[in-house]
Amino acid sequence: MDSSRDDSTIEDIFLYNNSSYTRKGDVSISEHLADFERMRISALTKAAVMSPHVKYVTIGPNSPLKKELPEAVEPPKKETIKEATLIEDKVRQDLRYTLIMKEYEAKLQEASETIFKGLIGRMVENHTEVQERCRRKLAEECRSKILEMRKLQLLREMQANDNCFILEKAREDQQKNEMLNRQRLESMNRVLEEQNRATARFAAITDSHTKICICYNEITTTLNTDPYSKHIFNKYVPLINSVVTNICAIMDLCSSDQTSDKEVKQAEVLSVNLANIKTKIIQDINALKQEEINTRNKEEALKQQELERNKAEEQKAAELARKAAAEQPKKAVPMFFSSKNYNYYEELGIFLEQYEGQYKELLENANLKKFRFDCQKAVNTPVNALSSVSGMHIRDKYDKLSKLLKGEKVQVLDIYVTATQHPHGLAYCTALLAKKIVRQGDLLVSSNPEAAFPLAALTVALWAQFPDFGKLIEAYFHKLCPYLVPMFLPQREGQTDKEFYLSRGYTYSEEGAVEKQDKFLKRMSGIFRLRCAIWIATTPKFINAPNPHGLQHGWRWLASFINLRPEPDICATLLNDFFSVCGSQFNKHYGKQFLKVLKLVNSQYMVVLQNIDEGGPKTRLEVFLQNILSTGLIPPPTGLLNPNTW
Repeated sequence: MDSSRDDSTIEDIFLYNNSSYTRKGDVSISEHLADFERMRISALTKAAVMSPHVKYVTIGPNSPLKKELPEAVEPPKKETIKEATLIEDKVRQDLRYTLIMKEYEAKLQEASETIFKGLIGRMVENHTEVQERCRRKLAEECRSKILEMRKLQLLREMQANDNCFILEKAREDQQKNEMLNRQRLESMNRVLEEQNRATARFAAITDSHTKICICYNEITTTLNTDPYSKHIFNKYVPLINSVVTNICAIMDLCSSDQTSDKEVKQAEVLSVNLANIKTKIIQDINALKQEEINTRNKEEALKQQELERNKAEEQKAAELARKAAAEQPKKAVPMFFSSKNYNYYEELGIFLEQYEGQYKELLENANLKKFRFDCQKAVNTPVNALSSVSGMHIRDKYDKLSKLLKGEKVQVLDIYVTATQHPHGLAYCTALLAKKIVRQGDLLVSSNPEAAFPLAALTVALWAQFPDFGKLIEAYFHKLCPYLVPMFLPQREGQTDKEFYLSRGYTYSEEGAVEKQDKFLKRMSGIFRLRCAIWIATTPKFINAPNPHGLQHGWRWLASFINLRPEPDICATLLNDFFSVCGSQFNKHYGKQFLKVLKLVNSQYMVVLQNIDEGGPKTRLEVFLQNILSTGLIPPPTGLLNPNTW
């Protein structure tokens, strides 16, 4: 490799020197060489011209002398001599140029040898210099490689030391991390355990609270239904209030997450205390009943002889009283209502008043405004969103309302509502839901009759599960639409017009004006259509119970209604709604009996109505009855749900 590099270096130097010589040497030598070339060509050309005429050597040592020329040769002619003279002059001139050229060639050769020797010397010097530089470079490279090797060895040694240090540090860091992880894990476990304990405490307190609410409701129901409880109620009021106050305070602590095992035990003790109070109340009531029974038995034993003596007379008096009571309704109020229906109406009114009295304190307490608002939202949201779009949709709304009435936690939009957060929360939500559904007949069904059927399906399902809810539904129906009793209350002596119209179901504006007849009929029609939809509704598959207020109640209403004296507009409107909504189902269920009722209405009831009513409702009822009796077919109402919808 070094020899090739040296050869290339020598060639480069030679080329460089040669080019330098050409540039810096004598320029006239090149010009003379060119002249010699031209002279050589000219001499050869002329020699070629002369060669045919010359038969011997004319130049050089071999050329003959003039004296040796053959004597016999005739002297050349003048022209020939002239030509020969010219040729000889030319040859001399060429010879002279040749000699000059050789002289220059010798000088050129000498100059070239001198230049070549100088070049060779410079080449040797350059080669020596290049070899010296290469040697120095190789020595430097060797020294640098040795230094690098030493550096690498030092780096390896340092790296080995660093690796040991790093490994040691890594072990220490790993130990620290493991210790930190263990500490974090232990801390997280402690937090989780604390959260689990807090959750368990909250669940236990909530369970105790639920038991207290249920027990409180049972005590309240007992006090409201049992007349003997009034004599002993005052004795237990402070104890009950103490339990309610303490459990409310504990629930407030739960909301702020400040409970402990102490509160859990306290809640359990409060639950047990209220259960004991309930047991004592029942025992006291039973004791009062037994005492009264014993007292009554003693009084009956003392009066038994006297009763036996007057037995015959009392029997006669009772018989006369029964006859008078049986005849009196027929003579006094046969045209406005039946005594049986009116008594049930009064019973429902008393029940509604007592039921609403349970949560009167809840309504008056300003601190419970948010709780009341949340309960209203939990009731209104699913009822307002209800539609017949699908069975799953109706089931979803039923599940939410059913959980609410059971006292379970229900999610409404972004909040959770539990009715049992207050002892009277369940009663409040139940009455609120019943009133809301009945009001939907006025607000929704009156303008959209098809909306009655999903409402009716939901109502029947809840009624089958919560009997008090169903009783409240009836009470609110009778309150808003007295024609569902049915009854047509007359205006009593001393009763104002406003009181009379209010008793008939009319409303008054803020200015004191009575409701217009067309709006009144539309509102009553919406409420009544909802009631009819409830009569013909079926319970869903997942409830193993029939409709608690089904077709037989509708049949009873129809029989009572057509036995009352007809009144204009309202009677025709309600009968037309009844036959439109319930006619198809009643025809399937009762068959010929229902057709007899239709014929009776068409032949007798309509004759009486004809004399007092000439309005549109009567005309629509008349046309409807004629179509049914002529075709024998009653079409089902528009929007009626399929029995297998949910």
